[in-house]
Amino acid sequence: MSEITISHTHADGTILEGSSRGDGVWEILRGLRDNWWFTKGPAGFLYIKNTRDRAARLVAIETAAKELEAAGHTVTVEIDDTVRDNATVREAQHERLEDRRAALKAKGEKLAAKSEALHRASDAMVEHLPLGQPVMPGKRGQAHRRLLERSVDTAINGALTAQEAKRMPARIEGSRRAEAYKERPDVTARRVERLEAELRSLDRRMARLSMHPETGSETLRKQYEGERAVLVERIARDRKVLEEATAAGLYGQYSKTNVHKGDRILIRGRWRQVARSNPKSVSVTTGYSWTDRYGWEEVRGLRCDHVEDPAEGTTPAAEDAEI
Repeated sequence: MSEITISHTHADGTILEGSSRGDGVWEILRGLRDNWWFTKGPAGFLYIKNTRDRAARLVAIETAAKELEAAGHTVTVEIDDTVRDNATVREAQHERLEDRRAALKAKGEKLAAKSEALHRASDAMVEHLPLGQPVMPGKRGQAHRRLLERSVDTAINGALTAQEAKRMPARIEGSRRAEAYKERPDVTARRVERLEAELRSLDRRMARLSMHPETGSETLRKQYEGERAVLVERIARDRKVLEEATAAGLYGQYSKTNVHKGDRILIRGRWRQVARSNPKSVSVTTGYSWTDRYGWEEVRGLRCDHVEDPAEGTTPAAEDAEI
């Protein structure tokens, strides 16, 4: 039997070490509710996905430890649920993304080299054949036909490999855009709302747990406390980002107080007429019987006669006739 160590830190997530092929650990873990995965390589280990920089899933760890001990394994559990500050978390995420981009770049270069090699191999197969030489019918031309088929198949494989290599830069650029998108003030504001909703839901679960304690509720309560600490830290960081964006004039200029029915607002590159101002959103006309609704964070400009545009400091009323 194996000596198993299940550890959790916010830097590495939940990891199981000490298992070896054929000891039965994998067969036990894959039957549990939480999905365990295996890393490839000489120092492979088992882990639970999406546990890095999150609170430990104490219930899942406790269940896995009990099942392994029941099977005769020796299990040691090491939990460090210290929450890392958001600057460290963001830096670690950025480094992991950069590692993936470097891997994609290396893969693209490898595929490009492979494509060139395949094209050279295709040309080498038929370079000794005179141009325009006909293929003899029957068995006499069988070797010739096979050689041509191999050359064509190799060239096609080289072309497909070249197409895959050309997709790597686009994937790298898409990764950079996605990372920048998450830091936009409007996206951050929506993330704060989602995290606050998760926090309220978690508080309700913790309240129910304290009102109706059951067997194993202490472990679950500790898990909830860890999850709450992570949420509080993430919300505090994103709120600070929004405060900085507001001070810089990049967020929070438009709201129900300065946007009214009939005004024109700039949303997603188009000027739209306001149909209704709401506390958290604005409804604009579409030219049909319905309206479109957007969050205030998506408004980029304002045109009206009674309020200056916070972004420009002007009241362009004459330009409305041009829209």
